[in-house]
Amino acid sequence: MVAAGLILGIDPGLAATGFALLADGGDLVTSGTVRTSPGPAGERLLNIARELDEILSRFSIREAALEELFMGRNRTSVIGVAQARGVVLLTLTRASIPVFEYKPAQVKSSLTGYGMASKAQLGRMLGLQLRGIESGMDDHATDAVAIAVCHARSRRLRLLAAR
Repeated sequence: MVAAGLILGIDPGLAATGFALLADGGDLVTSGTVRTSPGPAGERLLNIARELDEILSRFSIREAALEELFMGRNRTSVIGVAQARGVVLLTLTRASIPVFEYKPAQVKSSLTGYGMASKAQLGRMLGLQLRGIESGMDDHATDAVAIAVCHARSRRLRLLAAR
């Protein structure tokens, strides 16, 4: 029997952390972006933790999924992403929520069939495949939805393989 609860997808970042909650049936329950104001990193990270705690208190979350850290061209932003990921992982672990991680290419491939798909392609495919997607959703929320969908599909495959 599958436990009830939602899948939480998170796209962590210091300036903007996207989140999405996906139901078992594949419907998007809610999504959004936690934005932090420029200032001391500790205060920004605390804001992310508080917002995530609020989400965890309002919804029954079964599992969470994040993208693995990707070392792109902008090395400075990687530090902020790593810090935000640490806060997210700590917050989820304190709440006893299992966390799964996926490579960016895995997320894109699970939705588009192509691991190097653009953000625009990813957004279009989400709009075609998922109920509840809003037009004009920002990139951080879109990425969080994609991560949640990738996890839901991977989870189904793991359950089928276990049978």
